[in-house]
Amino acid sequence: MVFNELSLRIPAENIQTAKQRMSELIETARAAGELGISPIIRTHSEFYASVIANDYSLYNWLTDSSTDKDEIRFIVRTVKAPFLADIQNPDVEDRNTLSEFYCEGISCNGLGIAYLLESLALSLKSEPCWDSNIITLETTWLEDDNLTSDTVTVFHASSKEHVQGHISWIQERLKTGVSDGLDLWNCREELFPSLSFCENVYEQLQIIDSGNPVLLQILNRLFALEQSCKNWTQGAFNLDTLPCKASPESESRLKRLQSQLIFTCPDGINRNFSLHVRMTPGAWRLYFSTELGPGKIVIGYIGLKIQ
Repeated sequence: MVFNELSLRIPAENIQTAKQRMSELIETARAAGELGISPIIRTHSEFYASVIANDYSLYNWLTDSSTDKDEIRFIVRTVKAPFLADIQNPDVEDRNTLSEFYCEGISCNGLGIAYLLESLALSLKSEPCWDSNIITLETTWLEDDNLTSDTVTVFHASSKEHVQGHISWIQERLKTGVSDGLDLWNCREELFPSLSFCENVYEQLQIIDSGNPVLLQILNRLFALEQSCKNWTQGAFNLDTLPCKASPESESRLKRLQSQLIFTCPDGINRNFSLHVRMTPGAWRLYFSTELGPGKIVIGYIGLKIQ
């Protein structure tokens, strides 16, 4: 996520309103994080010196004894500055150097960075123009010694309702951001907080190279399980909540492959995995267990059909 510094240009009329704006910003960022977006908010180097109410800066907000301690911890933990800190992408750095972005005629560094990184832009809801889930920018850039201009759009949120409107885009963006099976494994806790993975899945995922078409199928199945798991709050898991077909193994296969369908779970317990979904076309399977109860699914195996 990238913070829009222009949303700080009009301070709140009082400290209480400033705190409400910060609370809504944090609520928005948390809603995005729950959908799998990395819990990092990129911003400018002078972020904490920004004035959010008369004679009241973000530093004052941090040290205010009446500020919610969880909100303080969230901001301290997630804010990263400057905007492109730790970004190892020469193409993004070059495009940022050679480009200028404007929002309603005003230079906007944060919104431009959000566009270049294909990230979600975040704003304080300080003006009516930030109460929108899409922001239009004018951009100019130097290309082959010629100055070129265009209009671009940035996915944006200043409320959790805006975030909900971006669910499809977020899911697609997360998929395209995963380069290979090893990257999926390393990002699993951020992308799929409701799912836990058996250690043997690491061995299965690391052989999946970039460009392997099965990677997108695996991501689709995992995102489907994650969404259904979030909505599972009581009772037995309903397989019909999945957009793909899921089924248990037949009795004959359970007997014949009993030892091969037992996997060691993260809690150290060996469990028998029967429920599975298919990757089609192809012979890949993803086995999962709902034995831990509502809100938690264990992924036991991702690979070719067990024979």
